[in-house]
Amino acid sequence: MSLDRFSLVAAAAVGAVLLDAGPAAAQVTYGGYNLGPDYGAMVRQQEQLMLRQRQQMQAQEQQIVAHVMRDPRFAPLYRQHRAQGHPSTPEQFAYWLAATNWGSQDGVRQLRENERRNGEAEHRAWRGVQDAERARAEAMRQGSVRQSEIARERGHGLQGNSTYVGGDGRQYVLPHTRPGVVQRDDQGNAFVMDNGGRYHQWTPHGWQPMRPAF
Repeated sequence: MSLDRFSLVAAAAVGAVLLDAGPAAAQVTYGGYNLGPDYGAMVRQQEQLMLRQRQQMQAQEQQIVAHVMRDPRFAPLYRQHRAQGHPSTPEQFAYWLAATNWGSQDGVRQLRENERRNGEAEHRAWRGVQDAERARAEAMRQGSVRQSEIARERGHGLQGNSTYVGGDGRQYVLPHTRPGVVQRDDQGNAFVMDNGGRYHQWTPHGWQPMRPAF
């Protein structure tokens, strides 16, 4: 893989990390609430890994190029190459010789095949970058929404209320300081907190447990 392509493929790898972020990834917390994966930390970690890999690749390529240029066959081949009007630098020509097994037909054919595969990899990498950008934008949007929800919940808390989720998946804001007292909302739903601080909602099947939303 050429160094020109390395940064694009590296960006795709970063994108894959973002898209695959799971529960084990570093988390961002705010006010004691978990906002989700720390995408910034994951990107920085992946960028450091890619930087080390790129440095290793550069060092390997420099060694290969230097080895070819020390070969007695290199100088006359390079003079012939320039005489044919090619503008390549000695380092570029040495790299080409190494990549094509000294310009052999099989080597040139293999290099072209590698270039074709690299082109396909570039296309996949670019799509990966786009997917990663969309994932990061969505993560930022969700983080903003989450912070708004947390701020709203703190406001409820100052009023002696908390948000609970019923068996129907809906959220209800209920007082958290009145165990044993049946609460009703505008739709006639009934709720009661037991002595352990757990809320229950009345349903056709009796009292069903609820869970805190935060």
